[in-house]
Amino acid sequence: MATIIAGHFDHVEHLNEAIRLLEGQGFGPGDYASFYLNPPGQHGLYMLGGDAAADQGSDGAGKGAAAGAAIGGGVGMVVGAIGGPIGALAGSGVGAYLGALAGALSQTTDPEPAAATKDVPAEPPGGPMLAIHVDQPGQEATAIAILGHSMARQIDRANGTWTDGTWTDFDPREPVVTLLKRQP
Repeated sequence: MATIIAGHFDHVEHLNEAIRLLEGQGFGPGDYASFYLNPPGQHGLYMLGGDAAADQGSDGAGKGAAAGAAIGGGVGMVVGAIGGPIGALAGSGVGAYLGALAGALSQTTDPEPAAATKDVPAEPPGGPMLAIHVDQPGQEATAIAILGHSMARQIDRANGTWTDGTWTDFDPREPVVTLLKRQP
């Protein structure tokens, strides 16, 4: 397995700057590959759409929605009872809906890459991406410094297969080690 440093960018201009700096440090065209990464959940890897049944930050949302629906439905029924049986029924439905929404959102967090698995991924952000194969001493530190200087919004380290100048087994669901993440 090869060590790969990946930089995620907001702008193609920053990615191109990183490529120029890499070439200035002796990296050749076969040492890096650039591509556009679809936003999380939009890789069409899961039969019903998306990339997995849940991502790492939303795996508790179903339980939160069920609890919220039960509480919201009960509260809505009590409040709606003021309007009689029809009001209680309508209040119960609206309360259950709002409770489910609030419950699901309360259990949703930013994905934590360290806790991610392939089945419950913490996918990288979409946009321009530069993958750099670092197999010589000192290349990893140089690549990280160049990506940081070039305004990469996130820098990851991963292991993968590098063949003919590209990361051939890249899968956005695979866990990586995030080295840098800039706040927007």
